Amino acid sequence: MSLKIAHINLAKGLRGGENQTLAIIHGLQNFEIEQTLICRKNSLLEQQAVKLHIPVIAIHKPFLLNVAKLKSFDLIHVHEGRSIYFALVVNLLFSLQYLVTRRILNQPREKWLTKYAYKKAAQIVSISQKIDAVMREFCPNQKFKIIPDIARQLESNPTEIANLKAQFEGKFIVGHVGALDDAIKNQSLILKTANQLREHKNIVFILLGVGKDETKLKNLAYELNLTNVIFEGFKTNIADYFALFDIFVYPSKEEGLGSAILEAFHFKKPVIAAKVGGIPDILGDNKYGLLVNPFDDHELAEKIMKLYQDETLRNYYAEAGFERKEAFSSDKICGDYYQLYQKISCA
Repeated sequence: MSLKIAHINLAKGLRGGENQTLAIIHGLQNFEIEQTLICRKNSLLEQQAVKLHIPVIAIHKPFLLNVAKLKSFDLIHVHEGRSIYFALVVNLLFSLQYLVTRRILNQPREKWLTKYAYKKAAQIVSISQKIDAVMREFCPNQKFKIIPDIARQLESNPTEIANLKAQFEGKFIVGHVGALDDAIKNQSLILKTANQLREHKNIVFILLGVGKDETKLKNLAYELNLTNVIFEGFKTNIADYFALFDIFVYPSKEEGLGSAILEAFHFKKPVIAAKVGGIPDILGDNKYGLLVNPFDDHELAEKIMKLYQDETLRNYYAEAGFERKEAFSSDKICGDYYQLYQKISCA
């Protein structure tokens, strides 16, 4: 008999963690399990899950009034921090075990209920070594495992790619994809770097994404008179932009892993990223991409120019990254989760 797994993610938006939740569910469809996503009613996550034909139970606040809907499952997989309390109540009422995937670097809140919820989990999964170290300190004597994010294989449109390349013909595109949240994603460093490289007229910086710092960042670009920076906003066809980029920059101040880097790898784009959080888990010691200090725009400009001037080096990192993404393939990551589900259910 196949296992029945309930995946819980009660986030409002559709960011990296939510996309990974969907990617895991999609990849696990190749295994002998039944899956249902428990998510917030009318959320972007619900909408995307429905498009992907993923079975959904969408719930309203107060969420705890819906715990009985999970008693028929064999195991709960918690995909974001706030959902752990929901899983805890289900566990206490119906003795249903749960595991937690932790995707963010900061330690959970130092409250007895939070510590109890993590202590009661059957397993804590971290997506990088840095997160694993944080969680081991927070909740000693638990069971821990590292399973990274999936390298999603985004589908591009050849016609759209051709249109974009025609629009930016003759330009060297430095691309970035991420929520415009400067305290984390550090887009102001990209703008300062663009200011340094403004004399290179054919180098253009394209930023995809929206967020709380959009106005702040656009004002900074205006103050610096950056004609070499384009804010493209939210795009559903980010795959076409990845195909357009010549290199991909990701100078985050903190990052659980950096799954956007894996998406760039899929399109054979050389990567420059900050040496923080879980990013070195992906790039190694400059083996699969170039690492930089997230507070040094001079270093970022130097590394961009290094790739800009050396096509052989660009090709080396493009191929190295493309090979590296196999360690983050859907089959491998979902196989690890499937084995973990079986281990927990048989314990």
